[in-house]
Amino acid sequence: MNNIKVTVLMPVYNAEKYLAEAIESILGQTFRDFEFLIINDGSTDGSLEIIKSYTDSRIRLINNEENLKLIATLNKGIELAKGKYIARMDADDISLPQRLEKQYAYMEAHPEVGLLGSYIRTVGLENNYDVHFKTTHDEIKFKLFFDTHFPHPAALIRKSVLTDNNLVFEKEYIHAEDYALWNKMAEVTKLSILPEILVYKRTHPEQISKKFTPVQLEISSKIRNKLLKN
Repeated sequence: MNNIKVTVLMPVYNAEKYLAEAIESILGQTFRDFEFLIINDGSTDGSLEIIKSYTDSRIRLINNEENLKLIATLNKGIELAKGKYIARMDADDISLPQRLEKQYAYMEAHPEVGLLGSYIRTVGLENNYDVHFKTTHDEIKFKLFFDTHFPHPAALIRKSVLTDNNLVFEKEYIHAEDYALWNKMAEVTKLSILPEILVYKRTHPEQISKKFTPVQLEISSKIRNKLLKN
C-alpha cells in the first residue's frame, strides 16, 4: 500500500550551477515523509553526476536518455509520482525548510483545495524583492486571467485533482504550460495561497521566462482568448 504523503517533482536539464543548493533545500525540509523524484532530462553538463552524489534514500532518480523537454518530463513525473500531493520544484530555486510542512498541513486541513502556492522572494537580482499574491480562490481566479499567480517551485498539487479530471501540462501551451494548467484546475477545484514566503525564486539570464519571453507572452494571450470565449 502506498503511503507516501508528498512527491517533490524536480525536472533537471543542464542545471549544474544551482542544482546542489536546490537539492539540499529539499533534503533539509522539516517535513520528512516525501519522495524526491528527480528527472534528469538528458543533461549534457555535470547535472547527473551531482544528483548521483547524494545518497539520501528518498531520492528517486529517473534518467531520460534523450531530452524530452519540460512539458513531457513534467507529465512523466505526474504519472510516476507516488505521493498524495505533488510539490513542484525547479533545479535553480530554494525551498525554505518549513515549506513542505506548512503546505502539507494546510492541504490536509482544507480538502476542498487542489492547488496551493505561497509568497516568494527573488534571489539573484541586485535588488531582490518579495512577491505577495492574492490568497483566496475568487481573488486568485480573477488574477489568473492576467498572470500565472503560482510560480512553479511554490506549487503543491493534490494529485487526485489531476487524475480525476485528466489534467496534464499541454504541449500546445509551451512556456506557459503552468498558466494553462492552473486555469483549468480553477474550474474543478479551489485554489489558495499561503501568505508567507516559503520559496526563494532565482532570477538569472538562462531561465525560461527570460529566454522565451516573446513566446510566453504570445501563448499566454492565446490562453486568455480561450478564457474569454468560455
